[in-house]
Amino acid sequence: MAQQAVQMSATATDALAPRVRWSWLWTKKTDLLWNLVPFWLGFLLLGLLYAFPAQGDTHKMWSFDLAGRQVSVMAMILYLYGPLVDAPHLWATIARTYTDREEWAQRRRLFLMSLLAFAIGPVIVLLPHLVGAVVPLSDAAKNVGWAAWTYAFSFYALFHINRQHWGFVSLYNRKAGDSASKTEARADSLFFQTAIWLPWVAMMVAPWYLDYDGKPFRLMQLALGPTTVGAVLNAICKVAFLLVCVAYASFQVNQWRKGIARNGSKLLYVATVLGLYYLTFAVDPRIAIFWVILTGTGHCAQYHAVVWAYGKKRYAAAKADLPTKIFRNVWLYIGLGVLFGLVTLQGPGAGPFKTLVGKAFSWVSPSAGLDLGIKVALAFIAGVRLHHFYVDSKIWKVSKSAALAKNLNVEPAKT
Repeated sequence: MAQQAVQMSATATDALAPRVRWSWLWTKKTDLLWNLVPFWLGFLLLGLLYAFPAQGDTHKMWSFDLAGRQVSVMAMILYLYGPLVDAPHLWATIARTYTDREEWAQRRRLFLMSLLAFAIGPVIVLLPHLVGAVVPLSDAAKNVGWAAWTYAFSFYALFHINRQHWGFVSLYNRKAGDSASKTEARADSLFFQTAIWLPWVAMMVAPWYLDYDGKPFRLMQLALGPTTVGAVLNAICKVAFLLVCVAYASFQVNQWRKGIARNGSKLLYVATVLGLYYLTFAVDPRIAIFWVILTGTGHCAQYHAVVWAYGKKRYAAAKADLPTKIFRNVWLYIGLGVLFGLVTLQGPGAGPFKTLVGKAFSWVSPSAGLDLGIKVALAFIAGVRLHHFYVDSKIWKVSKSAALAKNLNVEPAKT
């Protein structure tokens, strides 16, 4: 009888257990505000771009006259995005590392060696020109370095963002205690790591992108024709995205039918990010051109949430050191972030710096030297982001650091 009573009690408990769990990383309000709302605003901007398209030139979207001058709203947003949105999230990494004496003691080699990131871009850009000083090269061959740098940097930037998204999926699993399920972890990884890249690949092979971005897949075009190749590969990517989404949804429904509670927070986050990615990259060139704003704003916001949560807990003790002061005063944190963006030329100031470096390369030729110098300056400025990508990939190993998980308040749920 006792055993039967225990079984009946267990059955009743299972029946009453929620079929969908909402395991927030911090609190429901904080997660919604920082991990989801910024991406939902991306949907809003995306809808506005569709509802009020540009007349002709996508670069002049939402233009208006101001004192006799043509002003583009999107151009202003792009100009301010660097110092006010992107740069402060780069600063967050500095605040969490370079201002901390203990971090210096543990990661001195990383912090010093990572500064080489500022040299990588200029070296790649200049290398063909240095070779051309010895062996005659065409202008197109000399420009290979710039093309290689821009494509590699853009890919690494998106890789960094996508990796952070996967990190948040893993954190939601960890918080809910789903990490222990190998089946769940394998399904999440296979689906998310595939689905998040398919919209970008669809954009890269789309006929409109091939025409816009200098035909990076020229060999395929020569073999089969640009329209045929681009259209077919674009369609394949879109169908593949739909199929993997259907497969993953079927897996989730099947698990739910088995009585295994679903992680609602994770699924809401996954649906938000992947939905925005698909609509941003795979559908329309007028939208894809603004992918940094549409997808990057949410990335920056959630990164601030992580760093701030870490800093508030890590530096809770009363100390007179710099990181404690930074993470006890949100306005100081914000102000230093904007100042960092200005000092590192992520907005105003970049123009004069590019012109100055361009003039320094006048020895090449009056026109080609200016162009080369500007490209070198741009590659050097991009070193701030490249440095962030690399350092960031080394300091957030939650699964390998119990102290980091504790400071982030993402210890695994007790089951």
